[in-house]
Order: sequence, then structure tokens, then C-alpha cells
Amino acid sequence: MFAAQLTRAWGAEFMTGLMDAAEEQDINVVCFVGGKPVKLQTSDQSQPSYGLYDLIRPGQFDGLLLCADLALGSTREQLQEFCRTLAPTPLVSHAVEADGLPAFVADNVNGMRAALRHLIEVHGHKRIAFIRGPGGHIDTDQRFQAYQEELQAQHIRFDEHLVLDGDYSAESGRAAVRTLVDQRGIQVQAIVAANDRMAFGALEALSERGLIVPDRIALVGFDDLREADSLGVPLTTVRQPFYELGRQSLLGLAKRINGEALPPVTMLPTSLVVRWSCGCLPESVQHAVLMPKEVAQTGRLDGFAHKRDGAIRAMFAAAEVPENHRASAQFRDVFGRTWDVLLASLNETDTSDTFLKMVQASVEAMQKHGREPSHWHNVISVLRKHALGGIRSQDTALRAE
Repeated sequence: MFAAQLTRAWGAEFMTGLMDAAEEQDINVVCFVGGKPVKLQTSDQSQPSYGLYDLIRPGQFDGLLLCADLALGSTREQLQEFCRTLAPTPLVSHAVEADGLPAFVADNVNGMRAALRHLIEVHGHKRIAFIRGPGGHIDTDQRFQAYQEELQAQHIRFDEHLVLDGDYSAESGRAAVRTLVDQRGIQVQAIVAANDRMAFGALEALSERGLIVPDRIALVGFDDLREADSLGVPLTTVRQPFYELGRQSLLGLAKRINGEALPPVTMLPTSLVVRWSCGCLPESVQHAVLMPKEVAQTGRLDGFAHKRDGAIRAMFAAAEVPENHRASAQFRDVFGRTWDVLLASLNETDTSDTFLKMVQASVEAMQKHGREPSHWHNVISVLRKHALGGIRSQDTALRAE
């Protein structure tokens, strides 16, 4: 695997998916972290040098995976030339564009358009600034394209003065706000950043200027990094499936090694994660809200039994655990037992602290597999919502709470 650096915010999830797939396929993985692939001047002009990457020669490895950050700051032609030096070794990439190089890419266009659509249709915003990433990269270009397409679809005029340049760093997000507010003196209703890091920087710069998010201005990012949910104002963003991108990239490389053909681009779905920074209620509050139509029309508790599967599915969704997760059986077991113990407690057949212990077991399972405190909270809120939805008796409802 070739990467420019291993400290990218999304790198841990990507590597976990990659290594899980490697273990499944019994593949050994070697990581070369050599920075941007730049052709160096050598005395032998017939043989280009790429520094550390020169250690890789045909026949040494069965296949090579090129990571997205290799493409930052490089032209398509430069990447094409670099790939030629690696021939005939089978290649795949994570979001690196070159002729004949199969790429695994997140659905940037639909993800970004969903974020814009939410700001426009739900919140009524029309003056929306955009902080773009470094040019020439597939993710950057597709997200900016999506911004323009959604404005056009919503009959909102594109204004180039609302577009700010960035480089995916928090500092470039701060610089974008300085340009927009201090230099151009432009007022907007919302800012969309092409990644979360730039959104973090923008949030800081807006706060320094008294432009409180989301009261004065809405803010949306892209990536759903772990920090996005733990800011003072949790960030509405578009989630990239970094784990699946790593996993599918490795599985795709295994197919290439075995002589199988791959499509030029394999697109993995993204999803809009609505939090507070756009102006919506926090997700944890929405999970806990119980609508009148959801309250049971009977006071009998035996109706809980048929709700078990639905409650477990809802807890899976709240914990953001896909059904094909390697620990899905463990989660299903602990969520199911938590529901069963809650039912026993409400029926007063179990008056011990077993329910609290099961909640603790659920939290520990989520913590073990990298879930954040917000996930724990959402799971407990969903459990509460499903429980109260089956209760009409005030005494039982109080007991459930």
C-alpha cells in the first residue's frame, strides 16, 4: 500500500477495513509512506526516481494499492507517469484517477447534493458559500460539481464570489472565513466545506467574529470524522464509508491479482448525518422524541414481545453498526438481552440491577468497537423510545424512565 502519510484523520478507519479484508484473504500488507510521488532529478535521465517508492520493483509484490492522499497536489499526467513506473504490477486505488487504474470512490456527488438540498429545502437557505479542496483531485472536483449542480437544480444563481479555495486543512477553513467576511464583506446564510477539517477551522473563525453557528450561520462539512460529533456544536456532515472503502479496495486488489477485471470506478454510498450545526435538533434529541401516534393504545405489556426485532434493528441503526459488521453477532446478542431484561424489569419479574448491568454491557461493546459517546446515548434513547411506545400505564412509564 502506498500512502503520502498515515496521519490523515480518516486513515484509522480505512486501515481497519483494509486489514480486516487482508486477514480474511490471508494477504500480507506492507505500507510505504513516502509522501507525494515526485519525480526526482537523477544522473540517469532514462530511469526516473521517486525516492522511497523506488524500493518497489516489478515482481517484489503481487499488487499495489494507491491511497487517495497520493493524488493531492499532483496532476493526472504526473500520476499517470508514476503508475507507468509500477507496471506490470496489478494496481487499484482509493480515489486516485489515472488511465487503466480501477478506483474505489465515495459517492461525492449525491452526498454533497443531499447536504445542499437539506440546507435549501429544510432551512430555506439560498446564500450558501462553498470552501473547496485542492484542485485536480477526484473528491474535490466531484464535490464542487455537486455544489454547482444542486444550486442549478434549485434555481439558485451560482456566484463565484461565494467560492473559497482550501487545501483540506483547518487553517484553510479559517482563511476562507477571513476572505469571505473580512476581505469580501459578504454575508451568507450557510457555509459548506468540502471536508470536515476545513469546517472545523471555519467554525472557529466564525465564533471569533461573533457569527454563532447555527444561530447566525449554518455550517456543513464532509467526511464525518470522529471529532465532528464532539464539537461544542456537533457538525452536520456527509459520512464517507472509510471502513468499507479500505475493505473493498483490498478485496478489489485481490481480484486484480487473480486476473479478474474491475470496473474503472466502484462507487460506495455516502449518507447525510444531520446534527446541530445546520440548525436542526441534535440527533440524540430526535431519537428520544416520542410522538403521540407512537404510543400504544393498550396498557398490556405482552405486546412488547413482537417489538423485539424492531427495537434491535433500531439500536443497530443508532449505533451505526452495519449488518455485515464483523461483530454484528455480538451486538445483536447484547442488544437483544438488554431488551429482554428491560421487559422483565417492567413486568416486575426482575427487580435487581440486571438492566443497568446490561446497559453497561451494551456501552462496553460499542466502546470496544470504536463507537463514540453520542452513539451510546442514541442507543439508549432508541431503547427508551421503543419502550415508552408500548406503554399506556403511567406507573409503568415512570418505571421505564
